[in-house]
Amino acid sequence: MYPCPYCGAAASAASGCPGCGRAPDPDALEVMRLDGELAGLKRELDAAVATVTTLQRRITDTTTQRNTVAFRVTSAVAAQSRLNTAGLAGAAETAHPVTAPAGTAPATTAPAGTAPPGAASAGAAPTSAPAGSEPRLTTLTVQNVLFTLGGLLLIVAAAVFTAVAWAQVGVTGRAAILAAATAAVLAVPPFAARRGLTAAAETLAAVGLLMILLDGYAAWAVDFLQVQDHDPLRYASAVCAVTAATAFAYARLTGLRGPKISALLVAQPILPLLATSADASLTGWSLTLAGVTALNLAVVHRRRYAPTGIGLAAYVCAYTAGIIAALIAIVALAAADSATSAAAAGGALALVAALATASATLARNSEAQTITTCLLTLAVAAGAGGWSLWVPDGTPTSLPGGTVILRLSLVALLIAAVVAGAGRRLPGPVGRGPRAAALLVTAVPGLGVAGAAVRAAAAGAEAALPLLDAPLGAVVAGPGWESPVAAGAVLGAYLMVVPARLRTDLALTALAGIALLAPAAFRLPWWTVPILSLAVAALALALATRRPRRPVVPLTVAALLTGYALVVSLGDAGVGAAAFAVVAVIGAATAHRVRPGPLRTGLGAWSATVGLLAVPPAVWLTLLAADASVTWQIRAELVVAALFVAAVRLVPWYRSPVLGSALLLTAVVPVVAYAGPDSPALYAAACLFLIAVALPGGSPARAGVPGDGAVAGAVLTAVVPASALLYATGADLAVVFVAQYRAVGSFWSDVVPVTPAVSWTSVVALVIAAGAAGLAAYRLRAASRLRGAVWFAAPVIAVVVPLAAASAEAPWPSVPLAALAAGLVGLVALAVLPGSVGVRVVGERWGGPVFAALGLAGLIGTTSVAGAMLAAFALVAVAATAAGAGGREGPVRVAGWSFGAVAVVVVAYTASEIAGLPAGGAALSVLAAAAVAAVGETLLAARRPREAPAVAAVAHTSALVALLIAGTPGRAALIATLWSVVLGLRALRPGNRFGHLLAAGGTVLLGWWLFLASRDVGVVEVYTLPAAAVALGAGWLARRRWPELPSWTAYGPALAAGFLPTLALIGGDGTQYPRRLLLGAAAVVVVLVGARFRLQAPVVTGGVMLVLTALHEVAQVWDLVPRWVPLAVGGLLLVGIATTMEQRRRDVTRLRDAVGRLG
Repeated sequence: MYPCPYCGAAASAASGCPGCGRAPDPDALEVMRLDGELAGLKRELDAAVATVTTLQRRITDTTTQRNTVAFRVTSAVAAQSRLNTAGLAGAAETAHPVTAPAGTAPATTAPAGTAPPGAASAGAAPTSAPAGSEPRLTTLTVQNVLFTLGGLLLIVAAAVFTAVAWAQVGVTGRAAILAAATAAVLAVPPFAARRGLTAAAETLAAVGLLMILLDGYAAWAVDFLQVQDHDPLRYASAVCAVTAATAFAYARLTGLRGPKISALLVAQPILPLLATSADASLTGWSLTLAGVTALNLAVVHRRRYAPTGIGLAAYVCAYTAGIIAALIAIVALAAADSATSAAAAGGALALVAALATASATLARNSEAQTITTCLLTLAVAAGAGGWSLWVPDGTPTSLPGGTVILRLSLVALLIAAVVAGAGRRLPGPVGRGPRAAALLVTAVPGLGVAGAAVRAAAAGAEAALPLLDAPLGAVVAGPGWESPVAAGAVLGAYLMVVPARLRTDLALTALAGIALLAPAAFRLPWWTVPILSLAVAALALALATRRPRRPVVPLTVAALLTGYALVVSLGDAGVGAAAFAVVAVIGAATAHRVRPGPLRTGLGAWSATVGLLAVPPAVWLTLLAADASVTWQIRAELVVAALFVAAVRLVPWYRSPVLGSALLLTAVVPVVAYAGPDSPALYAAACLFLIAVALPGGSPARAGVPGDGAVAGAVLTAVVPASALLYATGADLAVVFVAQYRAVGSFWSDVVPVTPAVSWTSVVALVIAAGAAGLAAYRLRAASRLRGAVWFAAPVIAVVVPLAAASAEAPWPSVPLAALAAGLVGLVALAVLPGSVGVRVVGERWGGPVFAALGLAGLIGTTSVAGAMLAAFALVAVAATAAGAGGREGPVRVAGWSFGAVAVVVVAYTASEIAGLPAGGAALSVLAAAAVAAVGETLLAARRPREAPAVAAVAHTSALVALLIAGTPGRAALIATLWSVVLGLRALRPGNRFGHLLAAGGTVLLGWWLFLASRDVGVVEVYTLPAAAVALGAGWLARRRWPELPSWTAYGPALAAGFLPTLALIGGDGTQYPRRLLLGAAAVVVVLVGARFRLQAPVVTGGVMLVLTALHEVAQVWDLVPRWVPLAVGGLLLVGIATTMEQRRRDVTRLRDAVGRLG
């Protein structure tokens, strides 16, 4: 088969053309065969080019990898060569230590015929050229470069000639020179193109065409042939036209592409220059640029819409001119001052869109046709809308807002009707554009209608003011009758262009808008707003119940209108009660209707929730309308909450909505209870009890609990009544938890504090809250219900105990002791009583902090009187001992023993102060308590070794406190000595004997120092030598226990304590001959002992002390030595060192090794 060259029909090689009846054409068949062969050759060429590109990339990668590896090889060889050279030099220096004469360099020799390693690699050079050598330029490239540079020079020469040398020749000469230069430049490109110098030809052609423009400028500058008599803009347009025509003809003659593009670009300003000369209006400018757009689109069509070369340039110019033309038309339409000018501007805008549509149609581009037809429809609509605002004789600014919206809606309706009628005849892709445009056009008045509806809704809400006291005769003021009519027109427009499945939702939305607009349009009373809104909301819910899937629009409309109706209905209590009652009925009816169907979990649940939530406001507004008191209003809400809780189990289909409504109401009642005279604490406690009753049974961790978040919702809701309860009882709770801390300010003042009064309602409310907590725990837990309930209620009951004592006005210290006893009992119960993991977690996280805060407050509250404080700490000691002895867990027992020991110490100190013991008696009492704690630690170490360290820490801390409160150094020395005895006795028992011995030695040393201080002993060595002895003994014990311990660690502290203070003293003023002599003797003894036992620390330390002592002695006689002696000694020393440097170096090395071998 082949296309017939005469008629274009599909012809056969056997029978010829069936269209025109011609016989088979062998030349056409040969053309088809050659086309196929060319296509195959092109495919082979593409494959070969791809292969060459791949090979070139692989060669580049391989070359890079080879160069990297070669660099590593040469680097390694060079490094090895440097190492070999350095090794040979070092060996030569060791074997021949004779120094070479100055000025000579060491010479290295190598056997003949050998070379250093790596020499071959380093010195070898490749015989071929480097891989990265620069390729040479071809003759063609050089010629192109030369021609291009020559063209640029000609441009510069022409510009210089025109600007500078123009006045040096006559007019004829100037014209001849420019013409000759232009002709010469334009004559070169054909010859260059025939020789393959395409780039040079294009460049010189551009230069020549530019010189034509320069010729035109030059002619105007010298008034050649009286051209200045014409309009300059028209002359410029003529020059551009001549240049464009010349460029187009030159391109046709030479076949170059550049002149064609130049012709197109130079032709662009022709029409704008003419428009500028004619002083065109905005509409004229838009039409002018539309003409430019048409010219460019013609070129694009001529180039068959190919986006290359002149086609791409024409497309860019057409796009730019069209956009500017459209923008100018829009500005002209906005600035129109009459119906005629508006129509003209709209026509210009439509013309630009029509040009784009025509181009897209000729190009047969369906996507472009969709976009351009949409733009054309929008342009027509914009023109029609602008014109409609000026007829018959009005102005847009003087028209009422409703009239503007109505006119635009009628225009949108007309556009939609036209689009709907024409859409049946347009192809599918093309028809989508006008439909989209109709939707956008209709959106403009639609937004206006929506704004009018919002204003009408605001006017309805404003008419319902003041809240709950609005006059029933007040009417709604707002948009007039035009707005509902415009809403109908917008609805009609949308119904014509939207799919059928969306029309019901659109009609419902429009009906909602009309319901909002009607009261204002017809000046109806404000109470008609809830009636109309609720009626449309009921209709929307009825439509939603008929849709099995996602009734989003009806539900949205129903929700918005219901909320708005309820807000407006609050203008009067009776109207509000009726509105909320209607909402409750609608919600219940909707929930009942969808109960058997698939919408039960969605629409049904929400409807039930809304209906239930409307009941409490309806009851409240009804009582308000009946002038009932606030007390009965709040009580009625509490009754409604109780009914909701009771209904949780009566409505199994909608248990979650009912439960949620009940929980929400229980969260609201405690807050509104503050408005009444009754105690809010009672309401809050009652709501907590209702929440506990509403909880589902079973453990939250079991599968029997519902998956709708009932437990989590109940817990979150309980936060509100619990907070209200705490706020209501806060002043009374502060009597127990806060007021007790005031006793700190009157510590042991024997002034009995006054307990503030506590209301009985707080006690009752907390008892109810305790019952609620116990009931909640009982209902939530499937196992250990009773224990869980007790642990939930126990902290509240513990708070009730001191609170009841305060409300009964019991004498002091009944309240703090009751708080302390309740807290201690709770803590001991937590520590001792067994229970499941859940019970223990509840007790520790909920009861533990309450019991601890209660006990701490009670303990602090007894500090104002010493006797009460003694009793309180005695209770703490007993309770802590019980916890330490019977606690279930190790940390609890450790805490019990620790607090018990501290309490015993406090009891001992308090008892001594009450007994009035003489000076030092309190310190001895505390020390006795510390000794008791030490005995307890000893007993615990034998049976419960992990619990003993805490008690030991308390014992040692108590002994330190006794030392600090001793009062005098003598009594402090006695206490330190006694405590050293305790530590020594403890060292007789197994377990950390070494540590106790060290502590005992340190305590004895402290006692010795305190004793010396009490006797005013001033000799330093009397203080330091015992410390050094103790440290020495400790080091000896440590080395005996750990033989690998270094001597510096074992004996370094002892040596420092013995030597450094004395060394510091001899360095000061005074002779101190005995101290210097003893220091030197001690240093000698230490060196000898260290040498005997081969210990590094004594040897080094003693040697350093001897050297320092000797230097000190030398310094004493330095002024007695003649000045030349130090110089002579120094010289001899330097000579000797220089002479025997190697020997000294070896000696120092041997000394260092010997010292290093010491222990």
